[in-house]
Amino acid sequence: NCEGKEGKGGKKLMLNDLMGRLDIKDKKEVKEVKEVKQPVKQPVAIVEDASSNEIREVDTAGDQYLTDVQYDDYIIPNVHQQHDEVDEDNDDDNNTSNNDDANEDDESIESNLEGKMWQDDQVQKSLWDPLVNIRRPNTSTKLNSLQAEPQYIGTVVLVVPPKLSPSEINPSSKRHANAAPRKTIVGTLKDMDGANNQRLIFTPTNRCLPQFMTPPGTKAKLAQDRSTNNNSDNSKSDGKNNTKSPPTPNINLYSAEYIYGTWSSTEKWPPCSNLQQIGQSGNVEDETQALLLEYEVDHGPFPTTVLQDVTDVVESGRTQASNGEMGWSPTPDMIKGRRDYRKERIFTIDPTTAKDLDDALHVKELDDGRVEMGVHIADVSYFIKPGGSIDEEARRRGTTVYLVDRVIPMLPRPLCEIACSLNENVERLAFSCVWVMNRDGTLAGGDGNKIGLEKPKDIWYGRSVIKSCARLDYATAQNIIDQKVAKDGAGTGEEEDEALWPVARRPTGGHTMKEVAKDVRLMHLVAMARRKLRFAHGALSLNGIKLSFQLEDDRETPSLCAPYPMRESNWLIEEYMLMANYLVAQRMITHAGGLALLRMHPPPAKMGLDKVVDIAKASAGFDIDGTTSESLQSSLSKLGRECTDTLVLQCITAMLMSPMKSALYIAAGSCKPEGWCHFALHIPYYTHFTSPIRRYPDMIVHRLLQATLDGEDAVEKFVHPESEIREISTHCNTKKDASRLAQERSDRIFLSIFLKTNPIPSALAVVTSVGRTTFTVFIPSLGLNTKIFMDDHKDKYNVTVNEKPHGCSTMILYPKVDVGGPSRLDIKIMEKIAVACICKAAPPIDVALRIVGPWIGET
Repeated sequence: NCEGKEGKGGKKLMLNDLMGRLDIKDKKEVKEVKEVKQPVKQPVAIVEDASSNEIREVDTAGDQYLTDVQYDDYIIPNVHQQHDEVDEDNDDDNNTSNNDDANEDDESIESNLEGKMWQDDQVQKSLWDPLVNIRRPNTSTKLNSLQAEPQYIGTVVLVVPPKLSPSEINPSSKRHANAAPRKTIVGTLKDMDGANNQRLIFTPTNRCLPQFMTPPGTKAKLAQDRSTNNNSDNSKSDGKNNTKSPPTPNINLYSAEYIYGTWSSTEKWPPCSNLQQIGQSGNVEDETQALLLEYEVDHGPFPTTVLQDVTDVVESGRTQASNGEMGWSPTPDMIKGRRDYRKERIFTIDPTTAKDLDDALHVKELDDGRVEMGVHIADVSYFIKPGGSIDEEARRRGTTVYLVDRVIPMLPRPLCEIACSLNENVERLAFSCVWVMNRDGTLAGGDGNKIGLEKPKDIWYGRSVIKSCARLDYATAQNIIDQKVAKDGAGTGEEEDEALWPVARRPTGGHTMKEVAKDVRLMHLVAMARRKLRFAHGALSLNGIKLSFQLEDDRETPSLCAPYPMRESNWLIEEYMLMANYLVAQRMITHAGGLALLRMHPPPAKMGLDKVVDIAKASAGFDIDGTTSESLQSSLSKLGRECTDTLVLQCITAMLMSPMKSALYIAAGSCKPEGWCHFALHIPYYTHFTSPIRRYPDMIVHRLLQATLDGEDAVEKFVHPESEIREISTHCNTKKDASRLAQERSDRIFLSIFLKTNPIPSALAVVTSVGRTTFTVFIPSLGLNTKIFMDDHKDKYNVTVNEKPHGCSTMILYPKVDVGGPSRLDIKIMEKIAVACICKAAPPIDVALRIVGPWIGET
């Protein structure tokens, strides 16, 4: 009814808001509303409220009217319901998981919580004590049906250009107004056959991309360049008057650009331009430069203006040690107004080679039996003012990039390794989060712990000054936990074996090894109790294997490759960082609302998860419930108890990694509160506060946290409006993904180089999927998921493929030559085979697998 009636309540609602909340009685009547091209002033719709059965008017001014097709598509499969009161089905982070001690009553308890608030769950209350009033999801609706977007399978026919990132372009400049976006690609060249034999094909390193056609004349130009290089290098002989020939094109690495929109429908391959030679495939430095270009993390050196500004901001605290090394210490003016923790027994626990230490901890036993936990984070935001050159450069980089042989920092060294790094026995500025918790790992306790009331005495946030007494690494902390050093009831501990607790990592400032060891063990006790509770009630653990490398002195040759060990000391730190991040997220939401920069984690992709569930059932007979993170973790726990083959559990866990989506930074105001949830952690909200040295979002979080402490006026005038926080979030998501891909590619390069000199003649591989011409295997010893291409084995095997539904196809390999082994090799899901791991012969450098035969066990 659009006859100019005034809507009640004065609130403007869009039609798509109403669709999820209301039952519309007459579809024909709604269609008439949609067909109005120019709605009159203040139109209203007459609808029935499903929650109250009342007929009422709703303001529809400014609505975007749907076509009949759009309406039918929206009403039937719609999962985008965005409203305040009923959206129970769309809160995909409603997950609680059972461990070995969970009982059969959990399911009924969970069902009783459907549609209620997170605070109504006593387990969540004890673990996290949530203060924000957010509705829990409806666990009776399967996670698999709650996807926020449709999923398609098909063939690539067009490359869609991305949105230009506002953080990369000067908004005041019109130079980019009509410029088409470009993508840098890295790969190798090969000749074309037939009529196009004067052209070259560009094959990207990234197999997700198609091949590209190089510009006309590229082949002739490369030949001319080679001739020029030959002439210029005539003086460079090998002593026998033999001039060295330059590398042929197919072993060189090149970069090129693709301009979005230039791939015509009449062309088989998209065109590329601006072809540039990077270096030689297989050379570590050239391969690294290639991946930096490919993933757009080739930030280069810091600009002179940035370095000068860094010098200026740290100058007043500069010191010089007796050995001549430069140091830094805060001045009295810097310390003024900060809480003083310099006398507390604070220490760091980090990887052995870590240089930028951005978090430290302390623990104290309280008289009432509880413990005080303190997480102290480097106060980077004190040194970096919004909008300055340092801030703009850090924002552009977004994150520190960690490769096998180098680190590409977000901040210049004087900041991240000297002034901000929480080194031992020196005073540092910190931003602290201190809270009180129980020894069993819970937060809630006592009559005074009421939902909705944050007790200042139990949680404190603020700027501080600290003096770390020791720089522990994970190995040393684990030795302490295992009672290998500074044992309970023993002496002072100062006589301990240096191999177990190196002298350089022992406490200073009057603190003893015995005291620090007692603190570590108390932290461990509380952290492990909390970790057990988290995984028993919703948290999901799908940890893949991470490789670590030991390099020769040349920093290019890997001499050792092994899985990175995860210890309980790693988990100790993880538990307290999670807690601090959660508490800071809560503070921002309650005091800054939509400005809060959060870290959300969406549920897994439907089709991918369904496929793993079907494969587990068909191949191994195991039932996996992917409804929630709780049911998923519960299924894995049950599988771990009942399965006699640990490899099966390891493989299914590896397969479950594929449909999992990446966590994202968001502005709280960009979505409904139900969209803040973190699926894997199974909590209603989360953020990143603990690593401002290496993550730009953490710096924004520090600034906003300080604004909430300064008062409402500071929040109102916060330097970053919500629109800017959204832009920062989007940009940092892109940089975070690029950093991860660059790190994975670096791992692959060094593993390939390691295998070149240390091939693995026979390794256990478990088949995880089977296609028409390839199958994928998981290699537990390397944590590697890799395809095996039957084209690489066409001289050795004849192949028969049996296609089956639910991803359960099989393949039979018949040896072409009788070598006295089995007459056939069955390739099916969960089948164990032996493969050789070598370095791929043709560029780009990568790991190659060769089928050896059936797995017959260790020899």
